[in-house]
Amino acid sequence: MNDSIFKEKAKHLSLPLDSRQRMEDSQEVFISTTPEEKLIHPREIKDLRRKLLSWYRHNCRDLPWRRISDSYPIWISEIMLQQTQVQTVIPYFIRFMNSYPTIIDLANANTQSLLNHWAGLGYYSRAKNLKKAAKIIIKIHEGCLPNTYQDLIQLPGIGHYTASAILSIAFKKPYIALDGNLIRVLSRLFKLKGDITKTLFQRSLSRYGQQLIDELQPGEFNQALMDLGSSICLPRKPRCLVCPWESRCRSKRAGMQEKIPEKKKNLKVSVSNEFAVVIIHRGRTLIRKRSHSRLLQDMWEFPTGQIDQEESEDFLEKRIWSEFGLKISSPNLLTNLKHSITNRAINLQIYRANLKSPKVFDRSRITGKWIFISQIKKYPLTAATSKIVDLLRESSC
Repeated sequence: MNDSIFKEKAKHLSLPLDSRQRMEDSQEVFISTTPEEKLIHPREIKDLRRKLLSWYRHNCRDLPWRRISDSYPIWISEIMLQQTQVQTVIPYFIRFMNSYPTIIDLANANTQSLLNHWAGLGYYSRAKNLKKAAKIIIKIHEGCLPNTYQDLIQLPGIGHYTASAILSIAFKKPYIALDGNLIRVLSRLFKLKGDITKTLFQRSLSRYGQQLIDELQPGEFNQALMDLGSSICLPRKPRCLVCPWESRCRSKRAGMQEKIPEKKKNLKVSVSNEFAVVIIHRGRTLIRKRSHSRLLQDMWEFPTGQIDQEESEDFLEKRIWSEFGLKISSPNLLTNLKHSITNRAINLQIYRANLKSPKVFDRSRITGKWIFISQIKKYPLTAATSKIVDLLRESSC
């Protein structure tokens, strides 16, 4: 490894990981501080690199961000791919790049328009951080995405994984980019047991990965591992017979390929009952901007709230009056909708009601707008709200 690059890495012994599937932000990744330490025999390293890159040349996925060498779209794609499937990202990426083709366009983007482009991808703070980072890049880095780890890691929304991926793919620097796929592939290859969220496991995996990465083609090597993990080295029933590393895989030799990496305990899922009410007045309906919660902040939705266990029959009228200062007629239950956010399962009861009083709601209480339903797609909507809109259109409400 180039000494200057190694010294740059060695300064960051505790690096937060923001992997795609992905490890918790609080976890740490460690780079070996002893470059002379040999965890893998040089002949094995050479063979593994050759087989993987040969396989990749014939089997790589044709993805729009791989057709571009510019660091800006590579950065955008990596942010979009956090916590999101590749096939989901593709159309969003294309639309985003058409609307914001340069860092300057992104920095000057209207926040509501930006969130509208992001609507459906989830984790909306990613879009806001992109704009914040773009402003910093223009102010400090003359409009060019920086090409050093120290500078990248200072930008909002960029953690260790994203910085490593950008450096390897866009700038051809040998940083191993440990996302969920790479963690699974390398754990199996070297039969590394342990909790993948623990510091010691992360340290060991980073050492193996850094020694294995191809220094001449680091971007292709990382992307090859990503593709291998997504198409061959699957979480369940890995396709070992067609894997280029089958003969070298220590887990396969031991018959442990489905037991490594060790399974994490599933997070407890909390269940909550909530309501959403479509209030109609003179052909318009009320939507509000979420500013009362960090979750989905600045997205738009119909009036929504939690349903307590012992609510009275007229609970909805009382809640709308207390929160909005509006009187509504007896609401009709339209349907129930199952929805989930991270580890929360939501039973959403959807109501429709007419406004009793013609007066406009108390604007001092909440940010909201009366709009025609045909205008609603102009606003960045929560996923649940988009589903309700689709239901309304289907039923011609």
